Amino acid sequence: MSLWTLNEVHRSTFKVKQSDFISYIRKINSIPEFRSWLSQLKKDHYDSNHACWAYRIYENRQLNTHFSDAGEPSGTAGRTIMRVLKQFEIVQGSIVVVRYFGGIQLGKRGLINAYHDSAINVVNVSKLVRWENIQHYEIQCPIKYVGVLSKYIYEKKYKIIQDRSNEKLKWTIQIDERKASEFIKMFGLLTLGEGQLEKSLKMHE
Repeated sequence: MSLWTLNEVHRSTFKVKQSDFISYIRKINSIPEFRSWLSQLKKDHYDSNHACWAYRIYENRQLNTHFSDAGEPSGTAGRTIMRVLKQFEIVQGSIVVVRYFGGIQLGKRGLINAYHDSAINVVNVSKLVRWENIQHYEIQCPIKYVGVLSKYIYEKKYKIIQDRSNEKLKWTIQIDERKASEFIKMFGLLTLGEGQLEKSLKMHE
């Protein structure tokens, strides 16, 4: 299964029975980052009636999801926006739909359709890119394990991006963070507990 994200902020507008819906989609890497962005949008649209939203953020090896109807009838807005994010398999992303009420009630079904179409529209004008949650791990162990580790890394299509081995094996490994738990477990098994591993805080070319 491929997951998708985006690199830029995109915007679209949609009008239903005199109500204006302004949709935004943006890459978000953390919940504090989302809160800051939402706060700014509310300031930008201080005279709007609602700012409904949903996000899906992969952080600390788990997918965090949340949504809000922001004063609209329960189940009409936030959950609808979330379904669109799930439909397109978007992570590290959020959609916010700002509504300016035009004076005509849309009803529950009308609201669901309006928020769905608004979210779909902003996804359609955005450019999605394949998401890879790449992390680097520093590993160290006796050099006698070079063969078994090389075979495992090759089979799993991980990447050795730096080799500083001398009397000991010292590698920097690049892997998808979603596979980190499996990698950590197998590293311990393959080195019979004689290895050391830690997440790298350095940026590697």
